[in-house]
Amino acid sequence: MRFVDFLTLILIFYNICLTSGIQYFGDDNFIPIFEWSQLEFEYDSAIERKHDIEDGFFVPGVPAIIDVDVYYSSNKTNRLFVTIPRFQYGSPATLGEVTFDIYRGNYIIRPYPSWSWHRNPTQCLWNRLISVYRIQIDECGRMWVLDTGRYGEHLICPPQILAFDLKTNKVIYRYEIPRDQYESRSIFVTPVVDVRESCQDVFVYAADCQTYAIIVYDVKRGESWQIIDKTMYPYPNFGTFDILGDSFDLMDGILGMALTPFVPGRDRKLFFHAMSSDTENWVYTSDLRKQKSTPEIFHVYRGKRSSQSAAEAMDRNGIMYFGLMSDVTFNCWDTSTEYGSPNIEVVDNNRTTMQFVSGVKVIKNMNGGQELFIVTSRFQKVATETITPTEINFRVLARRINKYLVERCRSSSSTSSGFHPVNVLGSSGGSYGLIPRPPKIGYRVK
Repeated sequence: MRFVDFLTLILIFYNICLTSGIQYFGDDNFIPIFEWSQLEFEYDSAIERKHDIEDGFFVPGVPAIIDVDVYYSSNKTNRLFVTIPRFQYGSPATLGEVTFDIYRGNYIIRPYPSWSWHRNPTQCLWNRLISVYRIQIDECGRMWVLDTGRYGEHLICPPQILAFDLKTNKVIYRYEIPRDQYESRSIFVTPVVDVRESCQDVFVYAADCQTYAIIVYDVKRGESWQIIDKTMYPYPNFGTFDILGDSFDLMDGILGMALTPFVPGRDRKLFFHAMSSDTENWVYTSDLRKQKSTPEIFHVYRGKRSSQSAAEAMDRNGIMYFGLMSDVTFNCWDTSTEYGSPNIEVVDNNRTTMQFVSGVKVIKNMNGGQELFIVTSRFQKVATETITPTEINFRVLARRINKYLVERCRSSSSTSSGFHPVNVLGSSGGSYGLIPRPPKIGYRVK
């Protein structure tokens, strides 16, 4: 049985008449999957929510979504997760699953895997999640979580990498990063999971945007090492962000990372860039796995982008997707060409919905098609403390990656870089087949 199309589901919720052609809606444009003016969380009762607000543990209007990932399951228990890092106080949970329950016009987020993992952020409990910026769900049904260990401005616990089995919601891997591989100012913001010949042959590359380093974690051997290079540093000239008239300073180093598709017997490239920069770089993962690094293994493209960029992701065709901050656009680049503005294509330039793209994921659905899920927000309003709770401030949007999008991304290509995608175009069909149940107003009582 074909999965229920999540696009169709959303349209039903909004009482839009469906036509025979609705299955193609979303092929050429992003559509909003979830939107929030402010984040709401699943409490057992209104009294518990009130207590958290009175205690300052939950400050409505403070929590901000940064990343998203989707789990498509063969038993149709499809799920969408978001991260809410605690870079400021007032976020009662840092990782959650979005439900279709609604409170005051906002979809309710259920803390994952349970409230107990989030309730004591100032203590280093064994089962803890302190502050998570980004996650990645791999092809083996595991969600990899990179926990900074920071609460507000303070490093409370050792940073850790965890993996949850999404069939059981149990932890199957847990690794605390050794003390000599991070500093008190470290902020681990992005994990990239490199599944190789099997689900047991896995490496995780974790970006530290404040010490400008990558931690390479060998899951099978249970050990890690630190890789540092000048290509991971921020550029002072790009430390000020200007988004639709709002400016704020942020000197973040390495943050965006994406892997080329896996082919047995072939090496992979890890593309990466500092958020506060205009350059793109790459390194062979085989060099990262050698535990020693020299400047020669890192490669910098001559071309530049026009603005800062945060997250990035690559599809099986070798097309990379990312946002440009000051331009307020979502973009693509054919990685078989030289990097730079002449080869960067604008996919969407909606100045309302494409503000501050902080999370980008390429998802393979159960029908074999590829989908783009992104998080956008008015983060500039969060940074300048001018956010308005009566307006839409956070969005999860999605669209399909079809042959027309890939051809469009390749059409702007002018100069070959010598690297070619390792897979050909696949099926562009599929659906946003998340849980098909109607919204329920109010609190969900367990």
